[in-house]
Amino acid sequence: MDLTSLKEPYIIAEIGCNHNGDIDLAIEMINQAKRCGANAVKFQFFDEKLCTNKYLDELDKGIVKLENVDKWESKGLNLHNIRDQIRAFSNTKEEFQLLRDYCKKINIDFGCTAEDAYGVEVVSSLDSDFLKIASNDLNNPSTIQAAIQSQKPIIISTGMASLEEIDLAYSLFREANYKNFALLHCVSIYPPRNEIVNLNFINTLQSIYDCEIGYSDHTLGYSISLAAIAKGAKIIEKHFTLDKNMEGWDHKVSADPKDLEIICKEGKNIFECLGNRYKVVSQDELEKREKFRKSATSARDIKEGEIITDQDIVYRRPGTGITPVEAKWLIGRKARQDISEDTTLLWDYFV
Repeated sequence: MDLTSLKEPYIIAEIGCNHNGDIDLAIEMINQAKRCGANAVKFQFFDEKLCTNKYLDELDKGIVKLENVDKWESKGLNLHNIRDQIRAFSNTKEEFQLLRDYCKKINIDFGCTAEDAYGVEVVSSLDSDFLKIASNDLNNPSTIQAAIQSQKPIIISTGMASLEEIDLAYSLFREANYKNFALLHCVSIYPPRNEIVNLNFINTLQSIYDCEIGYSDHTLGYSISLAAIAKGAKIIEKHFTLDKNMEGWDHKVSADPKDLEIICKEGKNIFECLGNRYKVVSQDELEKREKFRKSATSARDIKEGEIITDQDIVYRRPGTGITPVEAKWLIGRKARQDISEDTTLLWDYFV
């Protein structure tokens, strides 16, 4: 996969943990993402080592209580503590290999987030089509450098980061002369308020950095993803679920199949309409000129030898005669022949 030569929007259905640890559900989500037109699905590789024990204890105090937990309790997991939620919703390397193989089977790209150098090693060993670095590791050179060493295509989100921090991350790629990477504008709030989405920053990133720029969308619905494509984002990452009311972490801020299908279909239509920064009159429009534009037209019957005045000219379709811009040069000329009223005027009619 070459991130430097994308020809249309690359849509990533971020399954993440929305399969709730259920491999059968994950496979169904892959199928649905493929049906909707997504280019890739993405998962997350992590465990409770993501946090310190003390911080996990703090998270337990504000944990979101899940209701339908019978299937997890039958596995000895108590989903009213964060450690067991992580164990329930995460996957082993072997499970990811199964999902990766299935993606190959149905021809959809597979990507995965790595949280540290070990995660980079695991994701790379899966023959992942790309490696994702989440916003929380943009300021972590060790993870970025490990990702670069993997030689995998790298997509990195910029949520929570200052421009200076983005510069530092970008410099790691440039120092390594590594070009197969992309930066995603991101606001790490789920969902963010409209006034902090700041889609114009996509254009700022495009003007500063020599790499592909995309958008990791945490807003509700599909409209902001489409707006990002209209701003020129070539990569869209959007959380994906089969049911926004499903138990779990990110379902309520995710696109369902209806949303994702709109993003994929309309996003490609929008991108195709962007064109370039130049005003180009298409061949189709050139052909329309003769039908839609107007020409200088005789306002009355004009006799041979008469001198043309302003009052002798009106402007009507088609555009096959003397143009309105050129018509001023008709004034004062003599008719070479009789001209009937409502005739499209040509230069050959005058001396």
